[in-house]
Amino acid sequence: MSVSSRQGHPDPPAPVPPLMKHWGAHKTIGIASAGIALVLAGTIAWLVNKPPTTNCGAEAPADSKIHTIRPTKVVVEPWQGRHQVYGIFMVPNRYKDDSRYSATMSVQGFDGVFTPGRSPENEHAEDVVAEPGHYVKRGYVPTRVALWFLFTGRFGDLRAPCHWTLGFVHRAQ
Repeated sequence: MSVSSRQGHPDPPAPVPPLMKHWGAHKTIGIASAGIALVLAGTIAWLVNKPPTTNCGAEAPADSKIHTIRPTKVVVEPWQGRHQVYGIFMVPNRYKDDSRYSATMSVQGFDGVFTPGRSPENEHAEDVVAEPGHYVKRGYVPTRVALWFLFTGRFGDLRAPCHWTLGFVHRAQ
């Protein structure tokens, strides 16, 4: 107790060290936002680079009435915008007649409608060129489905070509 406090006067406050000064709300919010952004970016990077959750040998046996094709190439870049998640398939010419065949593209639980024969004769898809007797066709997965794969931790399954199939069934006449 100092002499001044004994006389009824309170002691003046002790000086605050420079590192403990008040930052202000805007700096605190900025630092917290940056921390949250870093954690979020790290989580997304981890999810994007996560390996497939199932191996390719664990696929169910195919129905003998369905002719399935695996993609030649898979592009999965949903952050690039619409139409950036697709498989490139080398389809035999016999499946061009969409009145004789119906087709479905499947990717680990997602089934998409596929229209055979709606491609130009010499369609090139990036670095994939059609072999003789075949045509090249892209099968798209909606961006929202790709993001669902990402946030459920199955993005690696989407990137693995062995999880994509294009199935053709002969339509009944």
